[in-house]
Amino acid sequence: MRESVMTKVDGAPDSELAHDARFDRAARDAWRAQASTIPAYAAYLLHLGVHPNETASWREIPPVPTSAFKSHDLSAAAPGGEIVTFETSGTTISKPGRVRLSSTAAYEESLLRSFAAHVLPDDARPTAVVFGPTRADAPRSSLWFMVDRIVDKLTTGGTWIVHGGEPDWDVADAALDRATKEGAPTLLLGTTLLFMAYFERLASKGRRFALPPGSRAMDTGGAKGQRSEFTREEVLASFNRPLGISSTHVVNEYGMAEMGSQFYDDNLLAHHEKRAPKPGKQIPPWVRTRVLHPETMEEQPDGERGILVHYDLANLEIPLAIQTEDIGSRIGDRLFLEGRLLGAEARGCSLAFERFLERASSGDGAAKWPAAAPRAEGRQP
Repeated sequence: MRESVMTKVDGAPDSELAHDARFDRAARDAWRAQASTIPAYAAYLLHLGVHPNETASWREIPPVPTSAFKSHDLSAAAPGGEIVTFETSGTTISKPGRVRLSSTAAYEESLLRSFAAHVLPDDARPTAVVFGPTRADAPRSSLWFMVDRIVDKLTTGGTWIVHGGEPDWDVADAALDRATKEGAPTLLLGTTLLFMAYFERLASKGRRFALPPGSRAMDTGGAKGQRSEFTREEVLASFNRPLGISSTHVVNEYGMAEMGSQFYDDNLLAHHEKRAPKPGKQIPPWVRTRVLHPETMEEQPDGERGILVHYDLANLEIPLAIQTEDIGSRIGDRLFLEGRLLGAEARGCSLAFERFLERASSGDGAAKWPAAAPRAEGRQP
């Protein structure tokens, strides 16, 4: 079996310098391949005047803003050769972006390794209750694809409570009541907002469940500051009051459709290792995160806030360098989320790509795209 790029980086323990050198080699190798297999990305590099063979560090790899997935096909998969298509978030006035993949192997390896390390560090095999839809009901959601893989590979089976776009609270009640009676540790998976809606319902009915020891939850969303309706303390208390799941066993996740990797809180892993939890979220060993000043786009030192740019080796068929619209900071390998850019701010931070769009729409350089990077047929290595 071919060794994955993530395994090459996250191998046997060695010095930090050697680890960084392995990441640098793997990132630049992957980038050179993407520059020759993703036509729109190759055109953007041409517009920037950046040649893949003339970079000295992974930091010189130009990222694409997440908005680029709404205007361009940024996949190395041949048209029609994808096995999944994930849609990024859109609004009522903007279309969603698309992420096409002909293989989910790297994505699955990354998500399963990170989830197991941070949510199942004790090698537990719980039953799952999913506060969300099945993959069949949401085939273009990267989140519910991730949850589907977790349930299939890391649990004894699952119950989904969202059907036809609506939550069936009675199904949730029955699943939790069954877990309580059978004494089976339960894993809850879902969005923060859906969990909080359910907890509000339980409170209105004066109902509680005493879930067995070892039960735990992963919630996603509601942790980026500006857009959150609840503080983290409120969320943790809400899991504890009606379900008996302590704060040590509720792990928040951060991810996006444009990345194959996710970031997790440290609290459950710290509890398992009998130590104090580390603040922030763990940056996986096969990911690097830069923090850029929103006006100058210069890299910020540890602890200073700015725009988050991730370099993810799990991104094999889409650009590995992703410029987000998230604001945060980094200290070592810990990530701190603080909010989101506003629309105008996000556009201002993507001026290079905006100018590229203007040039393409005027016809200047658009004809060079196929010549710059002919699309390889079939699955890419």
